[in-house]
Amino acid sequence: MMKKEPGKLYIEEDGQSIAELIYTDEEDYYDVTGTYTAPEQRNRGLAKDLVDEIVAMARENNKKIKPTCPYVPHAIRGSEYDDIRM
Repeated sequence: MMKKEPGKLYIEEDGQSIAELIYTDEEDYYDVTGTYTAPEQRNRGLAKDLVDEIVAMARENNKKIKPTCPYVPHAIRGSEYDDIRM
């Protein structure tokens, strides 16, 4: 189940956080500073699910995404992300 807190999106299973995305909410953009997936949960697309959620938030709030985390530029490299990419 995906959950949101200020500055953090995360996925929980059985009461444990198994993946998270950390960001700062700036005036015109979200600065995504980190993503993490527990080693035993990798290759399930969880980090991409989190990135998709912050993309939806950016679109809803008319913001861009600053991809400070090294994973994020890879996840939003397609032309369908031109509207939110800094």
